[in-house]
This record gives sequence, structure tokens and C-alpha cells, in this order.
Amino acid sequence: MTTLNYTVKFKKTVLASLVGFCISQFSFAFEELSDASLSNTTGEGIAILPQNTYMVFRGAGPNETITQILTDRSKDTGYINYMPVGPLSLAAADTSGNGTIGAEDHAVGKADLFLYGLALSKSDGNANTRIATSESAATISSWGTVANPWVLKAQTNNNVPNFNKSDNSVYPVTYLSLEAPLYQPDIDGTEGSDAYNLKLGVWADAFVRNPNVSSTITDGSQFQYGSTSGMIGTIDPRRANRLRLQGVINGFSVNGSQLSFFQTLNGATATDGMSPFYNNTLGMSGLIRLNTGNSQNTSIITENVTNSSQTYANGGTNDGWQVVHAGANSTLSTSTTGDCNNTSSTSALGVGAGCRYYVEKRTRTDSITSNKTRSNFNDTSKVLRLSTRETSDSPNRANNLYTPALDSTNPIAPNFSDNEGLYLYYPNINLVLGNLYQPVILGSDGKNFSIELTRVTNKPAIYKKIYTDYFNTNNGYEGSTCNVYQCDNATHSSISIGTAYSPDGGKTLLADKSEGAVGVSFGRVISTATQVSGATAGSMVNLANTVSGTRSTTMTEVRYKQRQQNVESWRQEYSCGALWGSCSATPGYLYQWEYNQGSGNWVIIDPRVKPNDAATCSGGIAGCTKTSGTTPMYGTIANRNWANSSAWLTAKNETLDGFIGAGNGTTGYVMPSTNQAPALANIGPLNNLGSAVIDGLLIQHLKLTTKGL
Repeated sequence: MTTLNYTVKFKKTVLASLVGFCISQFSFAFEELSDASLSNTTGEGIAILPQNTYMVFRGAGPNETITQILTDRSKDTGYINYMPVGPLSLAAADTSGNGTIGAEDHAVGKADLFLYGLALSKSDGNANTRIATSESAATISSWGTVANPWVLKAQTNNNVPNFNKSDNSVYPVTYLSLEAPLYQPDIDGTEGSDAYNLKLGVWADAFVRNPNVSSTITDGSQFQYGSTSGMIGTIDPRRANRLRLQGVINGFSVNGSQLSFFQTLNGATATDGMSPFYNNTLGMSGLIRLNTGNSQNTSIITENVTNSSQTYANGGTNDGWQVVHAGANSTLSTSTTGDCNNTSSTSALGVGAGCRYYVEKRTRTDSITSNKTRSNFNDTSKVLRLSTRETSDSPNRANNLYTPALDSTNPIAPNFSDNEGLYLYYPNINLVLGNLYQPVILGSDGKNFSIELTRVTNKPAIYKKIYTDYFNTNNGYEGSTCNVYQCDNATHSSISIGTAYSPDGGKTLLADKSEGAVGVSFGRVISTATQVSGATAGSMVNLANTVSGTRSTTMTEVRYKQRQQNVESWRQEYSCGALWGSCSATPGYLYQWEYNQGSGNWVIIDPRVKPNDAATCSGGIAGCTKTSGTTPMYGTIANRNWANSSAWLTAKNETLDGFIGAGNGTTGYVMPSTNQAPALANIGPLNNLGSAVIDGLLIQHLKLTTKGL
């Protein structure tokens, strides 16, 4: 247990905090690891197993009992102070843009950030407390297991290519790595269960400080910069510059995370977007795994269907299809006779629009009887909460220039509202930050500091280690996505908030789009109670916890057959003049229907073959010949019979010469096979925005550079 007591003059740093955590009583137990558990380990390392521990930053004061530490939150005022250094730049201070700094410029200040009350413990399932109120509830019994501890090790990879795309050699890279226990909740069992149910809480105050006032002055003027109009040179006590924040995450694990340091290889030049600065410098890589566990079964709405039906009009014969137009008249008609000559093989084809379409429709009524229930939801156990609203009894609530971090007399921490803020339920964040092939490097141009995730080198030996083969084509790409289900050779990141699932055994994640999917909400998602008009964000729930009833919808669907006239011709007779030698040909014609089979394919059913062409004259009238057959010729009765065409077509938003449209009650709509009855009323919490997933995220190049204010 670490209380980290200290005087106000000693400002804690992150390093001092970690040292305090490590040397605290009962903080770590070093135990012998068997040869079997280390059989697959190479290199040198130290195994660390924190046991029976928790940590909270407390303010200066006398030694406290365990009960005082865990029940009195008002003294959680030990802090870390992040402060900017150096003067403001001309570009930042010259708000008027005239090249000088004067009374015409608005006040610009730097911000100090105070993080206080930092607490790390076992989760108590409360999103408004940073640590449990009893030692048994707060104590992490074992952060890892004997077989799965924290490991600090030095190791060498002998097969790392450098940045030079023309160099095919591989080189050794030795790295120092801090590795959290592996993420294997099913294997670690009860012994390691606390590592998958941690809690982290912190408070923060941020101020814009007046660079003209000493930080030792305690009247608040150091936080009052500029007048109400924003001009420098004056102090307005009404101008408050504090931002206050509470952050709590419940039920999470960092197992599977690791951080490595190494010296980068060489070979990068100022080409292909690369930089010589990549060579032989400090490189880092990290895998940050912040998981709250499998969330695919966290939907809070269940629907029990007691009856579902799909009923076609006119019974089930022919699946309810009814003839709208039989393809034998110029207007809509169910008659099988008309002016199309469908029953004659010697009459001309009727080519009007009515002869070219055969139309049917059917009407279906879908009904569902069901009841929908909103199940109880543990709305604070697996959540990241960021909030800022204080309660009415919060100490110094009205003083926007107060922080307990700077109160040497009687520092008292604030109280925050139970339900306000941004809630991110079931966060699973698996963030890949570089690797040995694509390191993170630190740099500076002498003025500003930068952190850069280097570009992916245009070199197969490197990018094939990073990119992913999503289609399993065995093309040598080895990268994969790290998520809550699997994390092997991780090169791509995955971030999911709320109810998410994997359709392919853990390779990818998808957000649940159903009504009951939880995820992002403004205000706590409360599992019971009733919606009240004008309710605050924290109490926005639903109109009812259970609804039931029957609802139905009726739809009309149209299908049609289509044909068009096909015309072929031949040389029926060839005549030659006896005296002048002039010649002429007499054509013959064959008219048949061809039927639309869809996708631009037209077929002639029971086709007649046109006669061969008559021979040309051999000389004079006596040389004339004539082919057999009458002209014109027409399609057979089978060619005119709609039943011989089995291709039913649909047309969405088409009128088809008026034979599919408003007259049929539809425009070619095709009914889905699934039941289309509308859903029951939404009973989900009104402040629940649902789940969100970013999956397969590859950062190919990222550079963050500071710019002095």
C-alpha cells in the first residue's frame, strides 16, 4: 500500500511516484520461477510480481490509519505539477499581428496542470470513486501470476533489416523491454483475476497563469490574467481560468502491454519521405493494451418474439401472385385474348406496349407479436468516465481560482456529481506504437521537441512484416490487428467502445448496431426508472422498461416478363431483265418474339429458321429462281406463348410503358424475405449513443512537434 505522504514543498514527479509505489510495504513479492515456465525465454531479465497492493496520492500530514486513507477522500491532494517553461514567443504574444507586443495585444498565458489524488487499486465498480473504501475491496491481491509476471528484460532480435531499401542484409537489434503480464484471463484464473479488474482515478486542475505575477503570491492574482476584454496589463478578479476534471476507469487491465527501447539501425536517406535522423538514434516501440473484456453480450435490450407471420393475399397458391396484365391487350387487362394474335402462327404479331409485357403482383402482410425488455445493466463496472461537475457541497466550489494542490493551510479535495460527464462503456483499446522495423524516435531542431513514428520503408523485407494479408492469399504479409480477442505479431490497432463482436473468430471487430448496444453516453446509462420531462443528462433513461404488442405492415411486389419483336430477312427472289440486263431482289421477312432473360440476354423461344437466299440469275428471265415458303413468316404458337418464358424480372422505380407503376400500386418494389413488421417502441436509454469501433488502424507515419508559446 502506498500513501506517498510528503510536504507541500516537495512536488512529486512521475519517477518519484513510481519509486514510491515500488518500495511500499507489501508492494512486490519476488518468487522463484520454475525452469518449465522459463523454458521459452531468451535473453536476460527480471520477473516482478506485485501483490497485496494499492496506491493513492495523499496530501502532507501525519501518518494515517488504513481506515483514514480509504474513507477520507478530502485528503487525496498529493499532486504532480506539469508546468510550461520559458518565455512566450513573439508569435504567440503578438495577437494583433503588428510585430510588437503592446497594450493592443490580448492576454496570452501558459497553462499549469495539477494532477492530484491519483489512485490505483482493484475496481469496486463505482464510477464516482477513485478507490474503494475498504482495504479488502481496494487491494490488488496479485498483479499477474507466478507463471505470468511482469518482466523487465534485455533481448536481441538478430533478423532486423535496416532502412536502406537496397540493402538486403539483416542485423541484430538489442532492446530493453518492460512487459506486463500476458493477456490470458482464462489461463490466469482466480490467482490473476485482480489484474483484469483494476481501477484508476485522478483529479486535475488546469490554470492559465499570469506571467507577470509570482507563483508565491497566494491571493489568486497569479491566475487572473488580462481584463474582461482580454487586454494585457490589467488584472480582473472576475476572470477565472480553471478547468477541473475527474477521470475514473473501472474494470480494466493493462495485461499484454509492453514498452521497448533500442538503438535504431541506419540506411535512411533524405529520399522517399525518409530522414537521416532515423539512423542510429534512440528508438522505442510500444503496445498499449487497455481492455475491459469481451463486450459482445452486453446489449441491454432483449426482445422475445411470441408470433411471427408472413401472409400473402389470396392464400398461398402461386405464392400469392395475381395476374395484373396477361400480355394480350393494349391496355391493362387480365384477358388472355386480344389484339396480339398469341394463338395464331400465321398472323402478324401485335407489337403494342400491351403485347410486350406480362405483369403479376402480390401483396404480403407481415406481423410480429413480441415483448421487449430492458435488462439490468451494471452501468459503472466497466467504464471510462470523464466528468467536471461538482456537487453543491464540494469544498471551495464557488472559487474558480482554487486548487488543493496549492493550499498549504487546509487542502481539501472536491466532490463530483454521481452521474454527469462522458461515459465510455466497455473500452477496449489496443494501440500499436511502432516496432523494431518502424520505431518511434525522439528529435529536436534545437528549438522544438518532436516525437515521430517513422515512415514505413518502401522495402518488402520491412513492409511485409507490417502490412496485413486480409484475403489469406499467402503473399508473405505478416502483420495483424491487435484486439481484445487476439494479439499476435501486432502491427495494426483496434479501438472499440461498447458492445462489439467479431464475425471471424477474433480477426476483426464490428460495432453492434442494435437498439440495446451500449457504448458512448453523456451522463450515466441508468438501467431502471422512468424518463422525466426535463430530466438532467444523468437521469435520462427511457419511457418504460418493458413494452409489448403486435404490429404489422403490408407490401406489394411486382414481377414481369418482357418480349420484343425480332426481325430477320432473306433474298426470296432474284430477277434479271431479258433486254437490259437489269437485276432486282425481292426480300422475305420473318417476325418472331424474343424474350428478356435479364442482364441484357434475349432468347427466341421455339425459333423458326429463315429460308436460304435465292440464287442469283444465270442470265435472262429464265434464270430467275424463288425460295420456298410464304412471306412474311411469323413465329410459332409456342413462340407467342408467355408460359414458355420462365424469366421473371423486376424493375425498381421504372414505369415500363405504364404497365408497372401507379396503376399496379407499386413501382417494381421487391419485398425482402425477412419479416418487415416495424419494431416495437424504443426503450433504450435516451442518452445512449451506441457503440463505436475503429479496427485495423495502421499508423504509417506520425510526427508530433511542440511549438513554443
